[in-house]
Amino acid sequence: MVLNAYAKVNLHLAVGSKLENGYHPISSIFQLCSLCDVLDITCNDSSVFSCNIEGLEKYCEKGKSTLDKAAFLFSQETEWNFSLNVKVTKNIPTQAGLGGGSSDAATLLLYLNSICPEPLEMSILMELGLEVGCDVPFFLSCFRAAYVSGLGENVQEIEPRNFEGFILVPYAQKVSTKEAYEALDSRETILPLEDKDTLVSIYNKDVSQWNFRNDFTLVNKSLDLKVKEGDFLGLTGSGSCYFLITDKSSYSFDSNLEAIKVSF
Repeated sequence: MVLNAYAKVNLHLAVGSKLENGYHPISSIFQLCSLCDVLDITCNDSSVFSCNIEGLEKYCEKGKSTLDKAAFLFSQETEWNFSLNVKVTKNIPTQAGLGGGSSDAATLLLYLNSICPEPLEMSILMELGLEVGCDVPFFLSCFRAAYVSGLGENVQEIEPRNFEGFILVPYAQKVSTKEAYEALDSRETILPLEDKDTLVSIYNKDVSQWNFRNDFTLVNKSLDLKVKEGDFLGLTGSGSCYFLITDKSSYSFDSNLEAIKVSF
């Protein structure tokens, strides 16, 4: 089975104070975009669980990917032993705030659940996904756009809009999610987390009237890009990638950036 695992952008991302469990609550608008990884999956019943992931050798240690973790947790939860092979064509930049690893894991979990002899209820699959990563529940939902809160486990669908634009990838910049959150803990002022109605109201306005924010702009280098009237430039996730919503083709991008044309 060959499946696409799509990236996301955070149109808005507010981050609250660190909780006793070490995590941070968020208030965010997630939206999928057309940029995707490709997973070529082979899975068969087996007397013992085994998992082999190919294509991620440049990005993480063998056996330590989100795909490995998702497969192992699924096998444990369902008590189903299987032999899994996944070949990944990696198109989504890593450490970029685009959710590539989480999307890969969610895509695999949905596939495994679809062929499992005793599939899990979606609520259980969501809990499993959250153990893999805080963005995984959004990707498991299969919503194109959603209000996401809590630690990422509260995912509420919103009516999606269609946009065109670019993913902007700084060549020389990578951001560790863990380090980015740690940097936010030194903030002097933490703004309140917005509710769903507030953010959806902004989402439904003309893009030129958006006042979305991403708290991680405090710990990321800003882009030297003159945004044209009516367009919107935002940081996604903890960085380092930005997204530009525009229907214009007249932008000239810095040579230090890769500009990937996408649909949202």
